[in-house]
Amino acid sequence: MSPPLPSCVEVPVLLSKLNQTVKDAKDLACLNGFLMRTKENPDSSDVVSPAPFMLLPSSIPKHLFQTALSIQPSINELYFKVANDYDFLWKTLEGTINVDEFTAKQWEIMKQVQTSGKKKSLQVGMLRSDYMLDTAKSYDLSLSQVEVNTIAASFAGLASKIAPTHRLIIRQLSPETDVSKVPLNNACSGLSEALYLAWKAYGNPQAVVVVFVDEDERNIFDQRCQEVAITDFDPTIKVWRRSMEYVGANANLTEDDRITLDNEEVAVFYYRTGYVPTQFKSDLDAEGDAAAEKAIANPDKFVMKPQLEGGGNNIYKEEIRTTLQKTAGTADRSKYILMDRIIPHSVKNYVIRPGYSHTETADYVSEFGFYGSFVSLDDKVLLNKAAGHQVRTKQKNQDEGGVAVGVSSLNSPFLV
Repeated sequence: MSPPLPSCVEVPVLLSKLNQTVKDAKDLACLNGFLMRTKENPDSSDVVSPAPFMLLPSSIPKHLFQTALSIQPSINELYFKVANDYDFLWKTLEGTINVDEFTAKQWEIMKQVQTSGKKKSLQVGMLRSDYMLDTAKSYDLSLSQVEVNTIAASFAGLASKIAPTHRLIIRQLSPETDVSKVPLNNACSGLSEALYLAWKAYGNPQAVVVVFVDEDERNIFDQRCQEVAITDFDPTIKVWRRSMEYVGANANLTEDDRITLDNEEVAVFYYRTGYVPTQFKSDLDAEGDAAAEKAIANPDKFVMKPQLEGGGNNIYKEEIRTTLQKTAGTADRSKYILMDRIIPHSVKNYVIRPGYSHTETADYVSEFGFYGSFVSLDDKVLLNKAAGHQVRTKQKNQDEGGVAVGVSSLNSPFLV
């Protein structure tokens, strides 16, 4: 077991300090625009509240944080090459495509593009690679990758706004602590740069950027951050918010394969929805069967993941054994990826969210995300960079994560 990491503030915090600090933290979060719409009024900004966040940032070894940032451009390039390797994708996903409708429909779109013979000259990647501090494999902490998000890699906007609040909280509770260990974050601007460069490379200054969104979106301020950041690069850019249903009903394709919407040409579509079937899994061969047998015998050591995003979809513990036994010898097993379970490093902390008692400490684990921006034109790379970071924290006893599903809270890293 690895030794505990030093905290930015001694925990537990004295109750006499804690109550006032929580009140101040909420005010600071609102002051910095760290907001969400309420569950009761998801379609209105008349009543808003702070987005769920942790009172104290999560410690992470500085060298691991810097390593994850430094390899993000390589991850960007890897996923760009994979996305353009038709034969590799088919070989890897054939089993999933045959049984998973969501993956099959995406593959059908790619196949149509591939067989049309028309070159994909302009391509954009806006990714987030997620990791956890793993205690399972050695005495020293290591970073184990959870996943790479390729559709709607969210919360870059709000993640850019939480560090100033955490710095002020630390100054209040522990004046001797170096607040520069909570790094400022340029994730919103970093991702928006990819959209700007793609719009510019498209070559029509009158064309619009269209953001696919849900009708009732609680996380609208995170999305608005990026919409505004795009226009910071060029104030003449028009950014529209449209639902997938609206675009499907009103978009047109011209004879030279340009898309128009409401009589305007579209340069870029940016997906902030469309990552699960309701908004519009890996093949197991002999080696996979052996892994499945291990998971049936030791389900606590594995996680089963379907090809879905947004949180709330993974399978854990005894349910893994049940699902694997139920799908044994069937094609349905190809819907899932079987992964080693990460045993994450935990710390004491306090969560701040509406309707929750903020004075109770608990054990929490964190997922550290690193954004990447990639743009290419005619096989020439225009942009490939790490584009900031994000931290999401949940109670140790929670299997699932996800801010959108009400389990995780946003956070900052504290470099040690």
